[in-house]
Amino acid sequence: MKQVTILSIDGGGIRGIIPGTILQLIEEKIQEKTQNPQTRLVDFIDFVAGTSTGGILGCAMLVPDPIDPTRPRYKMEEVVNLYHENGASIFSKSLGHKLKSVFGLRDEKYPNTNLKNALQKYFGSVYLSELLKPSLFTAYDIESRKAKFFKHGYACNDETYDFYVKDVALATASAPTYFEVALVQSRFGSKYPLIDGGVFANNPAMCAYAEARKCTFGNISNPTSKDMLLLSLGTGNVKEEISYNKAKNYGLAQWIKPLIDIMMSGNSETVSHQLEWLFDAGNNRDGFIRIEPELHQAKPTMDDASKSNMNALRDAAIKYVKDNPEKINNLVDKLIANQTYED
Repeated sequence: MKQVTILSIDGGGIRGIIPGTILQLIEEKIQEKTQNPQTRLVDFIDFVAGTSTGGILGCAMLVPDPIDPTRPRYKMEEVVNLYHENGASIFSKSLGHKLKSVFGLRDEKYPNTNLKNALQKYFGSVYLSELLKPSLFTAYDIESRKAKFFKHGYACNDETYDFYVKDVALATASAPTYFEVALVQSRFGSKYPLIDGGVFANNPAMCAYAEARKCTFGNISNPTSKDMLLLSLGTGNVKEEISYNKAKNYGLAQWIKPLIDIMMSGNSETVSHQLEWLFDAGNNRDGFIRIEPELHQAKPTMDDASKSNMNALRDAAIKYVKDNPEKINNLVDKLIANQTYED
């Protein structure tokens, strides 16, 4: 029996290279098994959710080709290249900015100019409503103090909820301390001051599940866990020990970085645990697949965009796929079996 296929991608800055590379390898295996080099991973996905770097990946997967708007513009290899080609410039700062920000203490760590330029290059003037599949991307409104969900379905029905994709990607990736707050405007003209959705949903898989429950996919309306295949990708397992002897004397400045890491990894682990139980309760334990590779030689920081670290992130993803052939091949078979429903 066909199931609704959902893809969810965590936040994690430059570590987005890990899920991006894994998805690239999955796409290539699908092309090999279907003997169709023109097929794309998004052809086998019904719903996409992403937070922060996962939001950028999700948006890039779903951008339509300007020549044929029914097809995706980018291969997953090209999506991942966004990081390799632009990562170093996105996570860079001039001496002037360092001094102005007092090395990130009085202003954001990085100016967002290069991030905006990269998003403009990849997304142009495409709107959320033009993306190829139902989708959800997270951000947080600092003025109204509530979660902001960019929903493709809402955008298709009301321009109040429609935004440029480049602005969606900017908002979901505007991590506090790293980038300034994103002020984005809807197609209707409303403005929202937004920060990275990772502050409340670094792992957006539960958000994806809840939203998909309200949707119709082919002949399946309001699917439950028994009707779903939910693939959730992390950005690398971060388990750096925080020594009690050091932490007991931490002040505000010392706690900022480890607290962000704890918040992100803690949210991701909790959501995965909840979904495991939820799918188990629906007698569909195999319907929830969590992929969270070890970092190996890669750095756990979200902003180390050195060439050596970006290559190490790619290698960690490749190693995971090579070390788990049965899991990946079974996943590819499931994706092919659950090919996207025709509307």
